[in-house]
Amino acid sequence: MCGIAGAWGRSAGEVAKRMAPWLMHRGHEGVGYAYVSQDGVKLGPPPDDAEGALAHTRYSTSGAYGVQLQPVLAKHRDLELALVFNGTVVNYKQLADGRFDGEALARALAREIWEWGLEEGVIHVYSKIVGAASLLALTPWGLLAVRDPRGVRPLAYRHYGGGMAFASETVALGGGQELAPGLAVLYGKRLAFWKIPPGENKLCAMELVYFAHPASSMGGWLVADVRRALGRALAEVETRDFDVVAYVPETARTAAEAFAEALGKPLVDAVVKNRFAGRVFITPPHLRNPGDAFRAVPELVVGKRVALVDDSLIRGTNIRTVVRLLRDAGAREVHVRIASPPVMWPCFFGLDFPTRKELAAYKRGVEAIRAYIGADSLIYLPLEKFRQILGTACYGCFTGEYPIDVDVEEAEAAQIDSRYA
Repeated sequence: MCGIAGAWGRSAGEVAKRMAPWLMHRGHEGVGYAYVSQDGVKLGPPPDDAEGALAHTRYSTSGAYGVQLQPVLAKHRDLELALVFNGTVVNYKQLADGRFDGEALARALAREIWEWGLEEGVIHVYSKIVGAASLLALTPWGLLAVRDPRGVRPLAYRHYGGGMAFASETVALGGGQELAPGLAVLYGKRLAFWKIPPGENKLCAMELVYFAHPASSMGGWLVADVRRALGRALAEVETRDFDVVAYVPETARTAAEAFAEALGKPLVDAVVKNRFAGRVFITPPHLRNPGDAFRAVPELVVGKRVALVDDSLIRGTNIRTVVRLLRDAGAREVHVRIASPPVMWPCFFGLDFPTRKELAAYKRGVEAIRAYIGADSLIYLPLEKFRQILGTACYGCFTGEYPIDVDVEEAEAAQIDSRYA
């Protein structure tokens, strides 16, 4: 997972640079740029008046942590391009030589376009991908945008006064529309549209639950509306009484508001987050320290029974710390409520939990997870209610049923090798 943005037309460099900060919730290991110059495609911050430009906010799911790896320049014969993409390509070593999936994807794209032409070349590349990939590329003909054929990873577009812009989310564009799954667009010196043979539309459920900005539109929803629906559904399965409802900042707030409203309980900002700490979940492992990111407010919880709402529980890194902070602040009881089902399977499509054993729910039932995080009780949103709200989506990390056939053990090994080889 990461954030990608690109523009072609008047002031494309300025447009790309203005979009990048709106995608840093998708990745903050680094920000990279590429642009079109008179001497070809260049890496680095673009001049405002660049004709074409790309931006990438890095959340690494392949390759070494903490290294800025996109955009990637690739050249095959006389064809040069720069690429950014959002997702994970599990079988990237079968596509082309590359230290990580983005590099292999860029090289494969350059090779296939050279050999088959633009439209057929893109189709050839996607016919070989195991995983998910939405991409943007600067080519000799303009800006190429391709939405993942199953729609697992998002991509949106918007026309602006002097050209056209694309981004992972509509919030970065200030509006716009989603690109249809499997649609490829070339905008620039010539205009073309064509389809990659699509599978069933399977937008990542975790985009709606946690990853995407609440002001973005995705899958036909306003993301905030999905989270409100999840919070209301979570209230329907509640079995206890509380004094106050708190939440893990910041993505759980919307669900917690709906949960508290449905139960008629006050919502309190009992847990606060350092806004400069970034998202702990997408931070490289050696830098994850939720104790530095969160604080509890004793005046709001001392002596009280607290319902603590979070959007998801994956590794348990944050929630264990927050439960302890609330207890240390004087909460009498802490009851954890999760607005999604247990995450029991790895992700091979753009999220950085590629092995089962790093998951809190691996080989643990709900009671064992409750003990692990130190809560007085733990309730997840049931899978049936979750599916009713989200509809057709990729539920792979919740069910082990992926949009394409995946050998889990083989894919786990490939991802570990990518990270630590």
